Amino acid sequence: MQFIVVGQWQGSASSRAMRLADGATAIAADLPRASTTFVEVPAGAGDRLETAIARYTAVRSVAERVAEETAVASDVPLVVGGDGSSVLGATTGLDPDTVFVRIAGSSGYRALNRAQPVAAETAVLRVLVDRPAELFPDLPIVRADHVVVVGTRGVDNAEAAALLRAGIAHLDVDAATPAAITAAIAATGATSVFLHVDLDVLDPSEVDGLLEPVPFGLDGAGLVERIQAATAGRRLVGAALTGFAPVDPDRAVDDLGVILRAVGAITSAARTV
Repeated sequence: MQFIVVGQWQGSASSRAMRLADGATAIAADLPRASTTFVEVPAGAGDRLETAIARYTAVRSVAERVAEETAVASDVPLVVGGDGSSVLGATTGLDPDTVFVRIAGSSGYRALNRAQPVAAETAVLRVLVDRPAELFPDLPIVRADHVVVVGTRGVDNAEAAALLRAGIAHLDVDAATPAAITAAIAATGATSVFLHVDLDVLDPSEVDGLLEPVPFGLDGAGLVERIQAATAGRRLVGAALTGFAPVDPDRAVDDLGVILRAVGAITSAARTV
């Protein structure tokens, strides 16, 4: 597997960006150096350029850099670090026969509205499935009927209704059993899978380093089971693991056991088919 680590920052950075960078660095320390590359995050907050995405220029810059590394990866790419928007650049190689599986505590399907710009990570799935043509023109459009969202909790009624209208399979944390995940993916007819794991799917008791912890999430073993269910019997063409943001770098080690088990499950899936 080729590991693409997002998190080194240039110059000054916000507390949030530094936490994400610290998380990426902590995970990277346990990855094989020979198959790991780093993507720097641009300095500054970025400009939305009258789009519906806050910090659009910064998000697009990272997406472009991730896409460049993905394109030259010598093995199945796994993007590590950053918030949920880090997954964007990793999707450039997706084809119509790939199912996009998002295992996360949130849907990532916030509406896009220029009058009320949203953070990219809250609308990352909307960007991939249903975005204006001028936003991220180099990214593929992912078929809504080839998307499965797994493990959410607290999704508001408007987002849940939007997922239903789009035809996106949505399994909240109670419904997302391994059997249900397998069935939802089989229903798409896809033969390959792209997997996005955002660590906010985990319960805060499992991982302390979350930006917006929400109770009643999965435990570490449950996450591994769902990764295995999402990838069983299909070729893994790419993956991303995002959202690790330790409050203090010295405390990151306390969370790494759970996170590295998830990395191991993804790596094993890449070798299996």
